[in-house]
Amino acid sequence: MSEEQKTPPAEEATGKKGLISRLVKLWTKVQAVLFTVMPVIIGVVLIGLVIREVNQDSIEVAPIQVPGRLASTGLTAEVVALRLLDQIAAAERVVTSERVVRPHVELIGQKPDFTVPIAGISLRSLADITRNLLGIPPRRVSGEIIQEEDTIRLRLRIAGHGQIADIGGFGINQVDALLAAGAPEVWRIIFPKLYAWHVAQTLGVETEVRERLSRMLLLDAKDPDVQRTVRALIGRSFLRSGQGQDAYAIFDALVASHPKDDAYLYGRGRAHTLLGQLDAAMEDFERVRQLDPAAFWVHTGIAQVIRTRGEFAKALEEIDKGLTMRPDDPTALTEKGEIMLRLGRSQEALKLVQDALAHDAFSPGAHFLLGRLSLAQYNFRAAQEALTEATRRAPTFMDARLGLAEVFLLSGRPAEAEANLRLALSLGPVPPRLEGQVARLRGAFKEVLDPVN
Repeated sequence: MSEEQKTPPAEEATGKKGLISRLVKLWTKVQAVLFTVMPVIIGVVLIGLVIREVNQDSIEVAPIQVPGRLASTGLTAEVVALRLLDQIAAAERVVTSERVVRPHVELIGQKPDFTVPIAGISLRSLADITRNLLGIPPRRVSGEIIQEEDTIRLRLRIAGHGQIADIGGFGINQVDALLAAGAPEVWRIIFPKLYAWHVAQTLGVETEVRERLSRMLLLDAKDPDVQRTVRALIGRSFLRSGQGQDAYAIFDALVASHPKDDAYLYGRGRAHTLLGQLDAAMEDFERVRQLDPAAFWVHTGIAQVIRTRGEFAKALEEIDKGLTMRPDDPTALTEKGEIMLRLGRSQEALKLVQDALAHDAFSPGAHFLLGRLSLAQYNFRAAQEALTEATRRAPTFMDARLGLAEVFLLSGRPAEAEANLRLALSLGPVPPRLEGQVARLRGAFKEVLDPVN
């Protein structure tokens, strides 16, 4: 490089100082902007988070007050609140584990979240303060456990609803059982559809299911959507009890108002089958398949119709289609057991009904089939036990009551057989599918009571 091209040291130093000066001025401006704007940004973000928390569909479970005897064992108010939260979640899991997908369709995205408050400043506490300032009522579950001599009872309240539960009769060491009994009552107020499904799946006696759901229609089911769910579950209970006419009345009305709801169509089809109206049943099932080709449960309905027509091999092919899609469906397992019984494959039928009861221990239909399998093997004691359980689960199940009459008659106990026949006939008109069995039983009684003729 030539001498002329070299930068003088003085000029180079001046240039560096100027650059540093400009950078310092730029950093000063950036700091000014940061210290001015960032607090605003942070404040806006914080306000946004609080607003989101205010609008969030969540419910707080406040500490549940407990008697000193329980608190001394470590069951503090905060611990009991957490245990109640566990039982609320457990009640939800019972519903969402239903082997038919309907609860998932009805309940998805609708349930609120439950929380237990955290001491100190938090988004939750700020949201509560904001709600109070805006006059928005809190969504909070509170209550207490009360000791009455050697028993305890639980009282629960929900803000805006007052007391929602008063449950007693539990021993001092049965805190979790007490909370489990109270948890569904929270859902009854907060999410009635989930509560209705819980009733349908956990009471275990179909007459009690219908009584509780009917009371719910009168007292709690104000929303039309909830009313439809409750009515459909009452219809489901009639189907499980073999009461086709009652089930038809409910599902036909639901189909009339919601002709594209595949669950209502399926329920009406099942009712048609119980009434012996097989062509009408198939029309409903075909409509279900058009509306939802993935509806695995419709194969059970179609298989029932085909079996009723006496085409057992074809019915077996149909039910296997559904079980391929959902191998743990208890209704389909029971139906396949029915088909196997008619095909003379009793051992396979027994395994199927045992699997069905593993998934739905309350199923009247599965207990009924188990009784008939035992009767086919002349195991009268086992048949009586299973059929008695079927009548316990569904006291208005005429099929099971007639089955008991048959068991008693074959085991040489005509008086008990006749008593069960009278009970069966007292349940209402005899449906066409049972007319032949009733006639045979009446004829058998005539032979037993008047052997000369």
